[in-house]
This record gives sequence, C-alpha cells and structure tokens, in this order.
Amino acid sequence: MQPSAIVFPAIAMFFLTSGMIGLLAIRRLTAVRRGEISLAYFKLYNLGMQPDALQQIGRHVQNHFEVPPLFYIVVLFLYGTGTVTPLTVGLAWTYVALRVVHSLIHLGSNDVNLRFTAYFASMLTLTGLWLSLLVALL
Repeated sequence: MQPSAIVFPAIAMFFLTSGMIGLLAIRRLTAVRRGEISLAYFKLYNLGMQPDALQQIGRHVQNHFEVPPLFYIVVLFLYGTGTVTPLTVGLAWTYVALRVVHSLIHLGSNDVNLRFTAYFASMLTLTGLWLSLLVALL
C-alpha cells in the first residue's frame, strides 16, 4: 500500500468542508438579497437574529473546524511515521463517509438522533485511527 493513499480521504474531507463553506456563502448572499437579513449583521454578528436556515448551516460549517482537525492531524502522523495500512486508509475513508452522512442529516432532516448517531460513529472511527497509530508506534 502506498503511504500516499491516506492523503486522499483528507483531500475529500477538504472538499466537503469547502463545499459547506461555499453553500454558506450562497445562502448568506441569498438571504441578504431577499432582505431576510441585513449585510450589517455580518460585521459583528450581533445586530438582531439571523434566519434559522443560516444559523443551521453556519453552525454546521463551524462544526467542520472542531473535530475534523483531529482527523487531519492523525492522517499527517500516519503518513509521517510510515504507519499507513489498508486498515487506516479504510478507517479514514469511513470517517469521511460518516461526515458526509452527518452533513446530509444536519442540512436535511436535521433529525438530532440520526445526526448524533452519525457523529458518534465518526468519533469511534476517528478513535480507531488514533488507536491504530498508537499500536503501530508501540
């Protein structure tokens, strides 16, 4: 297995995050054009309330900068230490797939139980990546 195989899931995760940021920008621009929110709101984010749809996607984008950095870090460690295996590549792709599912749920039905299940499964997968690294280094 080529060590670089672990980088492709990280690239996919980058594009998922970038897509969410793009979607947020489009929804914000649309809301401003429709008069649903003032452009001035975005100076300090404290002039009134933003529509629920903007709050939802904004929170979702913020979520991409909470736990996923731990994914990028473990990918770098796995690559840098030469401990990439078919298992770690599979876990990395599983993590990305679960984050896609999480995004679809959060921005779709927003069923909190389903969303939590996807989130929890992604955390278990991420933990598996870190444990794989630990075992390989021991």
